[in-house]
Amino acid sequence: MKIKLFLVAIILLTISSCTKQIKHDFLYLNANQLKPLGIELNNKGLFYKNENIIWNETQEKYTCLAFYCTNDNYLTTKRFNVNETLKRKNCADSFLVRMKMTRNDFYPLIIGGINKYIGVNIENAPEDIRLLPVAIRMAETNLSKRKDTLIIWLRPTESLKKLLPKGIHMEDYVRSRVHAPNTYRF
Repeated sequence: MKIKLFLVAIILLTISSCTKQIKHDFLYLNANQLKPLGIELNNKGLFYKNENIIWNETQEKYTCLAFYCTNDNYLTTKRFNVNETLKRKNCADSFLVRMKMTRNDFYPLIIGGINKYIGVNIENAPEDIRLLPVAIRMAETNLSKRKDTLIIWLRPTESLKKLLPKGIHMEDYVRSRVHAPNTYRF
C-alpha cells in the first residue's frame, strides 16, 4: 500500500511539474511570421516602416518610424513625418522607400542584440512598461556578415496579439523593464 501511494505521489508531482507555465526569454519568429507584423526579413537584410496611428492622434513631431539592418550596417533608424519624402542614399534606403507603409498601433521601442540595446523611443517610457521581445536570427537573411540575433522590443497590443502565429501566447513572452534579467536589462 505504501509503495502504491508513493508511486501515485511521484506521478502527481511529475504531472504538476510538466504543466507549469514556462516563461520564455524571447519570441523567435522567422521571415514568414514577421511579415504580418510589418517586419521584412529578406536577402538584403531586415526592414521596417510604420506610421503609428497613436502618434498621429497626439500630434507628435515624427509620426513614422523606419529602420533597417544590412550586411554593412548594424542598425539605421529613421524618424519622419508622413508628409516627408525618404531620400534614397543607398540600396537599403531604396528598398525602404519602396516598402509598403504599415499603420500598426504596436511599434518597437528598443532594437538591439541579446546584450546590446539601442533605444528607439524609450526615453519617456515608464519603468514598469511591458514589452514583447521578438528575436530575429539574421542568419536567415544569408548575408555574409550578419549571423547575429536581433531583439526587437514591441509594445504589446491586442492587434499584435491577433497577428502572432497560432499557438503563440503573447503573455508567455511579455516582460516589464524592471523585471527583465540583468543580462537583458534596458
